[in-house]
Amino acid sequence: MKRKWEIEKLKVTKQFKKSADLILRIRIESLLSYTEKYFKNLSVENLHDVRIALRRVRYSMELFIVCYDKKIFIKFYNKIQLLQDLSGNVRDVDISLENINYLVTDNHIKIDNEIILKAKEKKILLEEKFKLELLKFTLSKILKDFLKQLS
Repeated sequence: MKRKWEIEKLKVTKQFKKSADLILRIRIESLLSYTEKYFKNLSVENLHDVRIALRRVRYSMELFIVCYDKKIFIKFYNKIQLLQDLSGNVRDVDISLENINYLVTDNHIKIDNEIILKAKEKKILLEEKFKLELLKFTLSKILKDFLKQLS
């Protein structure tokens, strides 16, 4: 099945595959580096860096599907997409909390503490799910199998 982002008429040449391997290896190494930094310090900034690195891996991958075993590629791509979605969910709650804080402090609006408490609880749950999936990814067969394809 062709995906909406696949580019037809791309042909795998030795140089194209070599470029794909180089680009994806650098993108994945960067993601793993930011992931390590995130686990050392679970800051909003480090989460943001992981999110950007996930996007860079995913969107770079979309150019190079023709270069790799499709089954291994799609498993890896789907995992990156899942991590990107999970990190986005955490970020959405962060933004909501920032907006609530802005309304309270700058506009002197009273908001029931229950709302803020629920948002913080939701963030904790989403962040735990993201951290678990991210950790599993760094140790996964899916990652190892994909990296084996890069020469």
